[in-house]
Amino acid sequence: MSHAAPPTVSPEKPSDPANTLGLDYRALADELPYRGPVVDIHTHVTSPKAAELFLEVAELYGVVKTFTMTGIDHAKKVAPIAGEKIEFMCVPDFLKRDRPGTFTTQWLDDIRAFREELGCRVLKLWAAPRVIDLAEQVPDEGFNAETVKLDSPLRRQGVELAYDLGYRTFMTHVADPDTWFATAYADASRYGTKRQQYEPLERLLDDFADCTWIGAHMGGTPEDLDFLQQLLDRHPNFVVDTSACKWQVRELSKHPGKFSEFCRRNPGRVLFGTDIVASEQMDQVGFDLFASRFWALRTLIETDYDGPSPIVDPDLHKVDPSVPEHSTPPLRGAAIDEDELLKTIYHDAAVKLLEPAGGL
Repeated sequence: MSHAAPPTVSPEKPSDPANTLGLDYRALADELPYRGPVVDIHTHVTSPKAAELFLEVAELYGVVKTFTMTGIDHAKKVAPIAGEKIEFMCVPDFLKRDRPGTFTTQWLDDIRAFREELGCRVLKLWAAPRVIDLAEQVPDEGFNAETVKLDSPLRRQGVELAYDLGYRTFMTHVADPDTWFATAYADASRYGTKRQQYEPLERLLDDFADCTWIGAHMGGTPEDLDFLQQLLDRHPNFVVDTSACKWQVRELSKHPGKFSEFCRRNPGRVLFGTDIVASEQMDQVGFDLFASRFWALRTLIETDYDGPSPIVDPDLHKVDPSVPEHSTPPLRGAAIDEDELLKTIYHDAAVKLLEPAGGL
């Protein structure tokens, strides 16, 4: 059994949404049981300044390679700072959402440019229900409530182009937290039910069966690992990552034993990812902000810590307004202590996934 040391508290550090407990994340990095290499398969590092700090924190937490998502113009600026430590995934440039073609013709051009100019090997398809809202805001008739569907002709055109260019790994974001379906997505006639989000995904999994598909954020359903297991059983080309720290901490802490068993049952199909956003915006850059995600997720996976999360979770208040706005959920560790399994989750699964395309 891997035991988490009592939190190391720095009394000089003021409380903030990423560190309500006043933890010394630098010291805590050395107290985590797993000492091997880590690959973070899911981040959003969008500026050179943020990349420098992110890489400093990542190194403290054992990260030897990071996969990140940002528009191609920002990717080209980050690349000289990151070197081989960061690899880019192909995504549309969401910062240019007001430009016609960003999610249609320009997206298709970007798929080629990411591959040819940056050696990109992974294409990300964002299909959260709120993409419907985005489609209503952009000035492009080709990007609408029908074409945003994960298996629409437009999306398939992008996947087929990527396939022809040599991409063999695709990441998808489908669904969203149950808490959001109880609040923001309560109108099922507009957004669909949570289960309906997986229907187009399964069609793509079948139609591109020789590709690996990464289901971001524990496949979008950490709340229901039985359903997620069924997806994995039906589709051997489907794997998941642990990204979206607040979401995973809140939900997986409700059944840490089941999460532990899920990882043991599916070696090589659970990849470590944080979903850290590191941009030029002041509220998205900070040592504690980045470190909190690494510490919380690794504590969740590899220790038996049972206490409060140091990260404020706004969903608690959204679902129950009687809960204070700055509340944090319990964090209950899954206590995975098998070194080989931890190394698989943190590193080897990602390496094996990308071996056919040249490894890491």
